[in-house]
Amino acid sequence: MNKYVLILLIIPILFLTGFKHKEKPYIILSSGTITEENIKYYERIFYTGQRINYAVVAPDYFKEDSVRIQLSTQNDKTSNWGYEIIETNDIFIDKAQKIYRNYIVPRKKGHYILQFFYIDNKRYPFAHVEFMVQ
Repeated sequence: MNKYVLILLIIPILFLTGFKHKEKPYIILSSGTITEENIKYYERIFYTGQRINYAVVAPDYFKEDSVRIQLSTQNDKTSNWGYEIIETNDIFIDKAQKIYRNYIVPRKKGHYILQFFYIDNKRYPFAHVEFMVQ
């Protein structure tokens, strides 16, 4: 009898705590200002010389305060598996914030990749987005 009661108590606890989905950080791109109202809408096609505003949203706050931002492009003419790094910046983000905003201005047409890495783990990005510039 005690086993059945224990099982009936454990099953709801597992469903309420064990299967919670953790949200990952993500990047929003926009040609206009990113606000709380339009943060759920995103764009993926832009034009050369256009200012592209981006916001990195970390639902559970940022894990570290040192972040590397990397902008790269993909084409067939480079020797690094088709990827060419355009720009890399190391920045500090307040760990108490959930959103970091900034902008980029691509000067050439192509397929771009914007990635964010923690400085302690530069091998795997914690957030990335791909977009086109025409």
